[in-house]
Amino acid sequence: MRRHSKHPYVIEDEITVGVSSEAVMTQILDPTTWPRWQSEIHSISGPPSIQKGDEIRGDARLVGFDVEGVSHALEAGESRFVEEVWVGVRMQVEYQISESDGRTVIRRRLEADLPGGVLGRLLTVVLKRKLRTMQKDVLASLAQASEGS
Repeated sequence: MRRHSKHPYVIEDEITVGVSSEAVMTQILDPTTWPRWQSEIHSISGPPSIQKGDEIRGDARLVGFDVEGVSHALEAGESRFVEEVWVGVRMQVEYQISESDGRTVIRRRLEADLPGGVLGRLLTVVLKRKLRTMQKDVLASLAQASEGS
């Protein structure tokens, strides 16, 4: 994968839920559920169950900008989903799901290529704050959506 930034911004977090890994992966691999647990996404189109190589398109709002986004599924398995996302900036998002003692751990890793240049550095300050908040919100909302499924 080609890197556009010399210093990609990486966030890794996890949350533990009391549902099966299958319930979590059902939410992740069905893009029609994404607007329910990713508040930035307003509309989405794609296959009903994502597989490696699939493309998902949608409209989102990120740091005050309305953007058209596209996601390419790099990996889509029983316990792992990796996508390359373009929403004004390139991001790679990975979900890793594991079970232990009747609980499910959802790990999410986001790597973003943030913009360069003078104005890019200013936007980067705002983007970093938004991406950190978004990471926590996405995990909490995904956990809630999985428990409700």
